[in-house]
Amino acid sequence: MPSITPDTTRPLQWTKSARRPLRSRGKSLAIWVFARVVGVAVPWSAVRQADGAALLAYEHERLLALATAGERVPPVLAFDGDALVTGDVGPTLDDSLRGLAPDEQLRLLEAASADLAAFHARGQWHGGAQSRNMTWDGERFARLDFEEKLCPALPLRTVQTYDMLQLVFSLARPLAELGPLAVHAVLRAYAEGGSPVDLRAFLRPLLPRLCWVSRLAAWSSRLNDSREVKRLRTVLDGMQAFVAESSPC
Repeated sequence: MPSITPDTTRPLQWTKSARRPLRSRGKSLAIWVFARVVGVAVPWSAVRQADGAALLAYEHERLLALATAGERVPPVLAFDGDALVTGDVGPTLDDSLRGLAPDEQLRLLEAASADLAAFHARGQWHGGAQSRNMTWDGERFARLDFEEKLCPALPLRTVQTYDMLQLVFSLARPLAELGPLAVHAVLRAYAEGGSPVDLRAFLRPLLPRLCWVSRLAAWSSRLNDSREVKRLRTVLDGMQAFVAESSPC
């Protein structure tokens, strides 16, 4: 049987269809609730997905605008209203963290946080800034997945703040292993990265609410031992260290 050798000379391509499964009502509700827990009143209309073609057209529009602005996003190779074909911009941040030593992980997380701050400083916003939507090719970061239509429904600064919170919470697993000081370091890298967002001012009144969620979860053994709550508490400890003025839970 002849061997088959992959054609490594052909760049990777990704296709997103307007007919793909959309976000369920339950998933939309979870995102809507999460946003309010972290202090961002995302409109229901911005998280509920009902029209795949409209979402795809919006993402196509944003990719073109961001590329024109010089931002690192997947290049649009084709779009016909039913399918969007884009080029590859490297492995996701999640994938890039695997196999790294703890100190290397922290350096990469700090660099990703600072890169998001610089992105915001240029007047941009992501809307889906989770680590799975950020890539690292060994030299540069890039962003993908721009379906979330949060502006102009929300002020730019609010959406930029939500971006950073999305990134931190999406990194809860590696941050939980690295400890609260790593959370503090990632938040500090963002604050020192030139972003117009005053992250400390936003987090200061939010911390008591997150403390309340943590205490409430303690009443249920199932919730108290859940991975999600444990990650929340790790992130919360790091946030408190970052803000410094907050009262302990």
